[in-house]
Amino acid sequence: MTTMHSLFYSERHQQLMELIGASPAMRAEQIDLGRAELPSYIRHYRYPVSSWPLIVSRGQVAEFERFSAGLAPLLYKALRLMFPADADSFAAYLQAPALLHALLAQGDPDLSQALMRHDMLYSDGALKLLEVNAGSTIGGWQVSWLEPDFRAALQRHGGTARWELQHRPVLDGLFGAVLAAMARQPQMQGTALFYLETGPGQSDLHGHYGAIYGSVLPHLLPQRALRFFSDFNELEYAADGSLRHRGQPVDAILLATPEGQEVPHAHMMRLAAAQMSGKLVMPDSPLYTLLGNKSLLALLHEPVLQPLLEQSERDFVQRHIPFTARMVAGQVTWQGQRHALGELLLAERERFVVKKSHSLQGRDVHVGRCCTTDEWRDVVQRYLGVEDWLAQEFCPADLASGVDAQGVACDYAFIWGVFDAGQRYSGAFVRGMPAARGQGVINSATGATEFSVFEETARRNRISL
Repeated sequence: MTTMHSLFYSERHQQLMELIGASPAMRAEQIDLGRAELPSYIRHYRYPVSSWPLIVSRGQVAEFERFSAGLAPLLYKALRLMFPADADSFAAYLQAPALLHALLAQGDPDLSQALMRHDMLYSDGALKLLEVNAGSTIGGWQVSWLEPDFRAALQRHGGTARWELQHRPVLDGLFGAVLAAMARQPQMQGTALFYLETGPGQSDLHGHYGAIYGSVLPHLLPQRALRFFSDFNELEYAADGSLRHRGQPVDAILLATPEGQEVPHAHMMRLAAAQMSGKLVMPDSPLYTLLGNKSLLALLHEPVLQPLLEQSERDFVQRHIPFTARMVAGQVTWQGQRHALGELLLAERERFVVKKSHSLQGRDVHVGRCCTTDEWRDVVQRYLGVEDWLAQEFCPADLASGVDAQGVACDYAFIWGVFDAGQRYSGAFVRGMPAARGQGVINSATGATEFSVFEETARRNRISL
C-alpha cells in the first residue's frame, strides 16, 4: 500500500493508513449494513461504504469554507453582468425558463436559503469544481448515519483510540440553515414541511428527521415543528399567498422529490411567489436550483465576462473552475488562444470531457481519455452544436490512499461532495474509485465506494482523567 499521497489530506490520515497497513485487525474491520440493529432507513444501503473514514486537515476545511462562501455570489454576479436585460438570451444560454430572468431581476436571492453539494476533486493540489447539485434533493449525506460505526472502529484499536476527531453530520447543517433562514423572518415560528414519498421505513425516517430538526440550533425558534406530506393536494394557500398544510401555517418547505417527479407547475409558481415575498423559506425555489445548471461554469469562462470581474474573482475561476464551454460555441479561448471548438476537442481528446448540462449520477458523460479516437470523434460530431451539452477540461484526480468496504487498501481517485448550506461548509462525503480502474466517471451509481469524512481538531488527542 502506498501512503505517500495521504499526507496531503492530513497528518492523521497518513498515520491511519500506516496503522491499517501494519494491522490485520484494522484491515478486518467492516461495516455490516444488513445487521438488524441498524435503523431501517440505513439498513441494506445500496452503495458500498469504506470501513474507515478519510481525515482532512483544518486547512482543507478552511478551503471548503472559503469556496462555499464565494461561489454562489459569483454565479449570480455573472448572470447579472451577462444578461442585464435580455431574458431570451438568458433562457437560450441556460436552457431555462425566461421567467427566471424576471425573478432574478427583482434582486439578489437570499443565499441563506440555498442548499448545495459541490462535486469537486483535487488536481495538482488545487480544488476543482466539476458540478453543483442544488436543492433539498441532494444526496450523499446518508453516510453520516454511520458515524457511530466509524467512531467504534477508531475506539477498538490502540493507535487511534485517543484521537480527537470531528465529524459534521450533514443533515444537521442542512436543517440548521433552514432554521436560521426562518429565524431571520420575525413572523416565522419554525414550522417546516418536508416532502417524503410513502414507502417502507418512512415512519422511522419521520422520527429520525424530526429528532434532528428538534435538536439543532436549540436557541432558535423554540416552537419549531417538522411536518411531512406526500400529496401536493394537501397544500393550501391563504389569501396573502402564505402556505398552509391541512390548515396549519407553514414557514419553510423542503421538496425532496424523487428523480423524475416534477412538482406540479401551479404549486411551484405559488410556492416561489410566497418565497419571493418573504412568506416562505424554500431551498428548492428555481432561484436556487438554477445554481445546479452546469452551463453556469461555461458562463464564468466567457471572454466578455472577464474584464467585468474583480481580479480576486478571476483568480477564483482560474483556481477552482475547469475550462468549460457550451457545445454550441463556434470559437473558444483555450490557454490564451482562439480555437474552433470541434477541432480543439478532436486534437486534445485526452484533455476533455463532453457532458450534458442537465443530468445526474454520472450519466451523459463522455471522458475523452476513456474513448478510442473513433469513439471520441463520434461523440464530438454527435453533440457539437447541440444545446444543453458542454465541453469541460478533464482534471485528473490526485491519488490518495483509502480502504474499500472489504478492508482492502489501495490508491484511489476521489470525488469530494462538499455540502454548502446557506454559504457555510456543512460537511462532506467522498466517492472513490481504485486508481487501477482508471479515471472515468466516479459516482456511487457507477460503482464507486463511499467514504465518510472526519476532521482534525486543534487538540490532537482526547484527555483521559
